[in-house]
Amino acid sequence: MSLQTDNGGCMVFILLLLIPGVLQAQDARSVLSNAAIAMGAENLRTIQYTGSGSNAGIGQNKNPNAAWPLVRVKTYSREMDLNTPSSRAQLVRIQNGAEQMQNQVVLPTSSWNTQSNIWISPFVFLKAAMASNDATVKAETLDGDKFNVVTFVLQNKYKIAGYINANNLVERVQTWIDNDVLGDMLVEGVYKDYKDFSGIKFPTMIIEKQGGFPVLILVVSDVKPNAAVNIPSQQTETQQAGPAQAAAVQWEKVADGVFYLRGGTHHSVAVEFADHVVVVEGPLNEQRSLAVIAEVNKLIANKPIRYLVNTHHHFDHSGGLRTYVDQGVTIITHAINKPFYDKSFTSPRTLKPDPLSQSKKTANIEIVNEKKVLADATRTLELHLIKDNPHNDGILMAYLPKERILIEVDVYTPPNANPNTLNLVENIERLKLDVDKILPLHGPGAVSKADLYKAVGKAAPSN
Repeated sequence: MSLQTDNGGCMVFILLLLIPGVLQAQDARSVLSNAAIAMGAENLRTIQYTGSGSNAGIGQNKNPNAAWPLVRVKTYSREMDLNTPSSRAQLVRIQNGAEQMQNQVVLPTSSWNTQSNIWISPFVFLKAAMASNDATVKAETLDGDKFNVVTFVLQNKYKIAGYINANNLVERVQTWIDNDVLGDMLVEGVYKDYKDFSGIKFPTMIIEKQGGFPVLILVVSDVKPNAAVNIPSQQTETQQAGPAQAAAVQWEKVADGVFYLRGGTHHSVAVEFADHVVVVEGPLNEQRSLAVIAEVNKLIANKPIRYLVNTHHHFDHSGGLRTYVDQGVTIITHAINKPFYDKSFTSPRTLKPDPLSQSKKTANIEIVNEKKVLADATRTLELHLIKDNPHNDGILMAYLPKERILIEVDVYTPPNANPNTLNLVENIERLKLDVDKILPLHGPGAVSKADLYKAVGKAAPSN
């Protein structure tokens, strides 16, 4: 059997075989065009939608396996300019019985970590993908459902993938941002229960996720296509600032060989042993860790940092651990955190490579269950689990028995108690720790045991 055609047709056939990307791009355009028609996106310029639900901040779960803790969102309103793209969301959330107002602005000048939130919205995705010259499509099955997955790269760096279902509706959009703990962190929007609103189809259930867990669950009650929007042209100072510069490390000698390293919002403590140093807490990010390490090397010269004690896995308290791992420091943490760190220390970091991702050093991790003691002829440092603490299942405190110094974080930030503080007192009493001075790793500085007991409304026991 033979295929007969004229020379021109043969040439076209050969060219198409040689450039499959043209066919794929055309297929992607067809898929996107069908979705735009089905969703009413062709003439959509702006959109407003309102609803209620719940939201969360990442990295504050009770243990590394739990979802981010959600709080109720009483009201939520978002307006979008799809062509800019930009948006403003205003919401009222209820936390600890009190209303909190949040105003979230996304502009083209925002950092990618902020901008990503608008690029995963279904209509912005459609417009951007249709304008892209590198969009590709492939068939994929997810949770038993079939999708056309359209992928393109934004700003020559950021991959965006949209899942379009059999009804030509955008059901999921994914991209990735950099996170100090998780590395290339998945950010996605899941869109369900589409309904017609004045000629456009819009999801009435929106679930936004970061790092695998929801950060917003929204039930949409109303949608206004092409409504007038009022989006600020500038961000707040905090949004404009981008990554914070590392605060200068301010040190205080609280005992022989014990240095309280403050400055900024998160503190550390350096403890000198005969031939090495132990640092308690590696918070925030690489920038902060490098500043603390440099200060420790000045204060305690010619002794290497051998151990870094991680009080708990919350991202503001573990974001700086990778720097210590890259420098060969052993991480000490509660046993519940080890599988999480084994994974996160080796996670891909293509968006923002750091020294550990380049050196590929293996992390040395030692675990604490209920108690671990670091000791030599000159010093003893005890690490204790704060049992049954509502803040975190694996939170540790450090105790220097000779110096009668307790080091803790989050469970007591002077001067006031929080919901975790009474539990701290109960653990001190359970362990019969003879405490004179407390070094909180948040707050203005050291306090006494009397200050702690006063905060919880109890009389301090005499030693």
